[in-house]
Amino acid sequence: MYPNAGNTSLLLLNIVSTLDNLGNKCLKIKSSKEVVGITKSITSSEFQTAVMMNIKYELKISIVSFLYDGSKYAKIKNSIYKIERTYLNGQFIELYLTLSDLKESDFDESNIG
Repeated sequence: MYPNAGNTSLLLLNIVSTLDNLGNKCLKIKSSKEVVGITKSITSSEFQTAVMMNIKYELKISIVSFLYDGSKYAKIKNSIYKIERTYLNGQFIELYLTLSDLKESDFDESNIG
């Protein structure tokens, strides 16, 4: 495999909170977008910065910057991650992800891939 070859398929998710007919709060996926990224290692300085902010990054994925639509969540395999931080690095944008508490069953309409 080439060093910069895409090796991770992810679904970028825009999630909104809405009210159902009874007035209960429910989550709904406003939009989703499938992209391919490159999984990278979290550097020691990035790890130290995250520890100071009391965050534990699970993954760091780079995607081509024009593909990123400002989503706050990403689905990789069967897990939903929160995008905690983004960093523009040349033509790529680095997404720093933490595992979220959200599950597919939490959504009003399970329309995620």
